Amino acid sequence: MGKKERKYHYIYKIICLKNNRYYIGMHSTDNLNDSYFGGGKRIKNSVKKHGKDAHRKDILDLSVKP
Repeated sequence: MGKKERKYHYIYKIICLKNNRYYIGMHSTDNLNDSYFGGGKRIKNSVKKHGKDAHRKDILDLSVKP
């Protein structure tokens, strides 16, 4: 059995407002408000160091499957 097909696929950019570093990634979900905030080690460390409020997430591209 394969992976479940998700309805939304998007490319995001998370910017640390304290040092202007950014992280780019992709996420697939059925709920755009699932509070996903990156899964990589670098973004997790940055959020731990500076706090989530010091970061901004922008969706760069969105694909919707019917």
